[in-house]
Amino acid sequence: MNPNTEVIYTEDTITLYLDNNVEVECDILAIFPIKQQFYIALMPQKEIEGYEPGEYFLYRYQSDGENIELSDLESEAELEAVEDKFEELLDEEEFNSMK
Repeated sequence: MNPNTEVIYTEDTITLYLDNNVEVECDILAIFPIKQQFYIALMPQKEIEGYEPGEYFLYRYQSDGENIELSDLESEAELEAVEDKFEELLDEEEFNSMK
């Protein structure tokens, strides 16, 4: 799934415009770094045809303070690293909420 270049950003949500002109409002789950690159995890607020319920999206993330740019992950290795880091963040959050 590739968003077009148009992305609308609010403090807690991003609206993606997918290739098939479907508008998807997503909650921002996390923005996190790995080495020198930032990544973002997004959860659609409504189910999207062709995707599993609860499926989240991961993108490369860049921001200059006013504009943001999302881009696809470039390799399977990058995807695995980003998924691992995001799952680690979720585990830490769950552990911290149990204290």
